Amino acid sequence: MPEEAPLQRRLGIQALFDFTNIIEAINFARQNGFGVLEINLGNIRFGEQLRRSAERKKIKKFAASARILLTIHALEGPSFFIPSERVRRCAIAELKQTITWAEEIGAKNVIIHLGFDMHYGFGRTNRFTHEEFPEYYEKALFSALAELKSYARNRTRLCVENVGGFRFLPSKKTLNKLLGGSLGLCFDLGHITILTEEKKIEEFAFFQRFQNRIYHAHLHHNNGLKDQHLPLGEGTVDVLPYLQLVVNSQATLVFETRPRESALASRDYFCQVLLPQIRTG
Repeated sequence: MPEEAPLQRRLGIQALFDFTNIIEAINFARQNGFGVLEINLGNIRFGEQLRRSAERKKIKKFAASARILLTIHALEGPSFFIPSERVRRCAIAELKQTITWAEEIGAKNVIIHLGFDMHYGFGRTNRFTHEEFPEYYEKALFSALAELKSYARNRTRLCVENVGGFRFLPSKKTLNKLLGGSLGLCFDLGHITILTEEKKIEEFAFFQRFQNRIYHAHLHHNNGLKDQHLPLGEGTVDVLPYLQLVVNSQATLVFETRPRESALASRDYFCQVLLPQIRTG
């Protein structure tokens, strides 16, 4: 998407379980005035379609004719916080396949999770392996993300989402070194608003520092306690400071609320109620 793309063309919907195929989702986005479609690979049918070369060509052609910018949300299971090189290589291979699919359908961004870590009861507390072996995981994560960043170059852009392992210390150190070019960030509004006040401030400061590396954003609402993925306007937390940040970036803005009708409601509330309160420029 060009740098000067108007805000309306940056707004999108995420397709998951209420679509049977990607073409149907592209058509829904076009008919309802969205400029972006995020394909969530949690829908097994989408992966089956993307495995077929002829289908990838069809998707790319249809999206271009519909003027819909495609993005992909990668599978959420793979983790880089597993103490096994062989297992982490599987995660890298899976993401490389997704990157290749993204290139072949013309998808601008691929949203990824860094994964979760195992914790073990120790005395009266829980201890995580990334806390016990921070140097090991910092090295392992740097190696994995550097390789994926290189592979994504001139193909698509990877966007690391603020969930799970994103908040581990090895991740912050690694992202500080690698962000830029084909490796950026996905800012999830609902994920930051359920943090404690201290953690919220810390995470927001990180995104403010790397505002020009925010390539993608997920917009949804909640009660400040649970990641509910409610339509905007149905939660209770103040989202304006965070919207101020992403609206004034070049991020694609996807309403990550489901089913599809709730994304329409989110878009309407965003445009009619929230956007007039946001300073732009």
